[in-house]
Amino acid sequence: MRTIFMALSFMVTGMALYAQSGVYRTLDDFENNRLTYATDDGSDENKIRFNEFIAKPYLIVKHNGEKIHVFKDEIYAYKNKGNVVRTWNFTQYNFLEKGPVWIYYKDMYTSQPKGTQRVRKYYFSTYGKGEIVPLTVYNLKKAFPDNDLFHIYLDAQFRNDRELAHYDNYANKFKVNNLLEKTSTGLSKR
Repeated sequence: MRTIFMALSFMVTGMALYAQSGVYRTLDDFENNRLTYATDDGSDENKIRFNEFIAKPYLIVKHNGEKIHVFKDEIYAYKNKGNVVRTWNFTQYNFLEKGPVWIYYKDMYTSQPKGTQRVRKYYFSTYGKGEIVPLTVYNLKKAFPDNDLFHIYLDAQFRNDRELAHYDNYANKFKVNNLLEKTSTGLSKR
């Protein structure tokens, strides 16, 4: 009996590690990849709906044919078909990178003369549960006020805020995180 229980617990743990969808209740769950309502099935039978346009205070998790309401302010993030989405102030932000700054994006639709166009906006937080703010030179300087070297290199490396979202293929991270790591060497962390 004990062997069967151990085998089942390893199966469930293994499924959570490779799951395509589920809910991270806390930051600790996210960092340890512990999903609630975990599934590796990508079908419509198991999916997550955020309810952003309807502005409901909960998201709907379809898990094994059952609809479950999970309140947005009670979770840290969710994973839907392999993409991690952090919820903050009842808004969803797609997670891109964890580094000295955590980088997210959100697709917005703007009106153009010939219809609407999708524009990707980038955001960051200084730690896992930190406030998510737009990724701008001004906000980065404000987030790291004591790192003068970082301020100088920000002005020298990036001509505008859009360039902050460039990825460094050689370093395998966003350029802003690479720059922050290099300028923080030897500086004390708060």
